[in-house]
Amino acid sequence: MKPLKIALSTVGGIVAILIIASGLQYWGLLNFKFFAPKYENAHRQVFEQTQSYVEGKRQDLTNYYDEWRKSDKDGKESIRAVLLEDFANFDTSKLTPQERQWYNQIIE
Repeated sequence: MKPLKIALSTVGGIVAILIIASGLQYWGLLNFKFFAPKYENAHRQVFEQTQSYVEGKRQDLTNYYDEWRKSDKDGKESIRAVLLEDFANFDTSKLTPQERQWYNQIIE
C-alpha cells in the first residue's frame, strides 16, 4: 500500500505543480494584456516628443507646401487631404510661426 501512496502523491504533486504553473502563466497573460497597451502608449508619447519626430514632421510640411504651391486645384485638394491625415495627431504648436502659417494656408 505504501508504494501506491507514494506513486499517487508523486502524480498528485506533479499535477498540482502543472496547475499552478498554468495558473501563473494565465495570470501573466492577463497582466500583460492589461499593462502592455499602457506601456506602448507611454512609449508613443515619448517618441512624439523627440526632436527627430518633430523635425521629420517639419520637413514633411515643407515638402507638402512646396508641392502645394506647384499644384493645380485638384492637386491642392489631394495634398490638403494627405496633410490633414498626416498631421491629425501632431501638436502644431511645435511648428515655427512660418510653418504654422503654411499649415493654415494649406488646410483652409
